[in-house]
Amino acid sequence: MPCVQRYGAVWLWAAQRADVCDQLVRSVTRDRPRCPVSAAETAAAAVVAVAVVGFGVYGVATSAPSTVGYLVSVLVVGGLIVWFRREPLPGALAAALALDAIAHLAGGLILIDDEVLYDASIGPATASLDTHLLQYDHLVHGYGSLVATLTLWVLLVPPELKDRGRGNLIVLCVLAGMGIGAVNEMIEFVATLAHHGAHVGGYTNTGWDLVANAVGALLAAAIIVARRPAAVST
Repeated sequence: MPCVQRYGAVWLWAAQRADVCDQLVRSVTRDRPRCPVSAAETAAAAVVAVAVVGFGVYGVATSAPSTVGYLVSVLVVGGLIVWFRREPLPGALAAALALDAIAHLAGGLILIDDEVLYDASIGPATASLDTHLLQYDHLVHGYGSLVATLTLWVLLVPPELKDRGRGNLIVLCVLAGMGIGAVNEMIEFVATLAHHGAHVGGYTNTGWDLVANAVGALLAAAIIVARRPAAVST
């Protein structure tokens, strides 16, 4: 009898998780009407548009080899957000996305002493960790993963599921946020190899970027847990 009860509990747990996943898939794929663009979203989009034009002109003027790649990456991410968006993004999140776009463009296109801003750091290097404690690259990666994870939570998890199966969905968003960071690493690797290996950074740099991605995604999870479901989705 205890064995039957145990297996029954397992089947019930699996069924509940399957139901949550089914609702999550439906919320992403179904044709839901899009709400009008909010003032905060309009302002954020305007800032990103100005940044794309400004950094595009700067990249062309300085013959930065990765100009097209960085501009396209920002436009593609923006397009995906528009595609999945059904409800207005929270004002703070819209502003955070705009800031992330600016930081990304600046990191790849602005040169400091013949090195891109992504290679810049403040303070001495830590020999035991083989990196600087405050490096622009790692900070932007962490921040980007934080914003990406929060954006996935807002865009993909419908309000009715934000308090049901909450823990599993948070873990899913964290893993997806880290996955986006890993895809970004792959794109950076391919792009730098196309430019004769400049600014690849080696395994150590890539490893610390992935660590920064994980820290950012986990911080986003902490924010989601700390706030009420309604507060994160509105």
